[in-house]
Amino acid sequence: MGRGNLLEIIFLGAGGGRWETIYQNKGTGGFRVHTEKTKLHIDPGPGSLVRMKDLNINPFDTNILFVSHCHPDHYTDAEVIVEAMTLGMTKKRGYIVSNISVLEGFGKYERAISKYHQSKSKEVHILNPRESINILDVKLMGTKTKHGDPFGIGLRINTDYGDIGYTGDTERIDSLSEDFNGVRIFVANVIGGANKRIRGHLCSNDLIDVINDMGEKPELLIINHMGLKMTNIKGECEYISQNSGVKTIAAKIGLKILLNRDSYNILYL
Repeated sequence: MGRGNLLEIIFLGAGGGRWETIYQNKGTGGFRVHTEKTKLHIDPGPGSLVRMKDLNINPFDTNILFVSHCHPDHYTDAEVIVEAMTLGMTKKRGYIVSNISVLEGFGKYERAISKYHQSKSKEVHILNPRESINILDVKLMGTKTKHGDPFGIGLRINTDYGDIGYTGDTERIDSLSEDFNGVRIFVANVIGGANKRIRGHLCSNDLIDVINDMGEKPELLIINHMGLKMTNIKGECEYISQNSGVKTIAAKIGLKILLNRDSYNILYL
């Protein structure tokens, strides 16, 4: 996977928020980005390992783990991913990238990845907004969010195939358009449709505004982290596409984007 002249983005879920996490209608396993050298797992919430087994993805291939913030729909399977990444905790291997709440704890947020698990990683990095780190064949830059976890971050991934953006969980803030301007593929966590705002999250209209404030819009927009009441998903994608001018699809378990330097293909595993 992710070899030669292709990059892969594979979704292990499309849901978010506590109710969707409990019911598991859309899944909360996060998603993965595979290049020739990088096997990155982003926000492995509940069910990520089960989805990987269903989709025939080998968790032992993982070499970077990213957790955006300290809420369970984003971190609950993180320690198990670390155990796979470190070959059953037998090798000092792989990279953990997250924020201070997840890695050290802050206030009411307790550490979500234990010191023991962190100790088996080759490197552990606390990433703040606008900070970046080069790992293997990608560059990871933290982006600003406004959410319950005050240190939550999104992610901009610089690759040989263009940049991939991930909002993390956030309300609409002006910096989103700047942070993700020019990304090729944009994964946006949208918990509610149209104007159905929930504090700390984007709705469809917020996302439209973010896109329209960009100087260079993405090639493909993928809505993710949809809440339990987001049911007319096809309609929301059409609404966002019509009002932003960007092709919009919804994440789902098994969605796979194959990206080369000139084009992309949308597949379902």
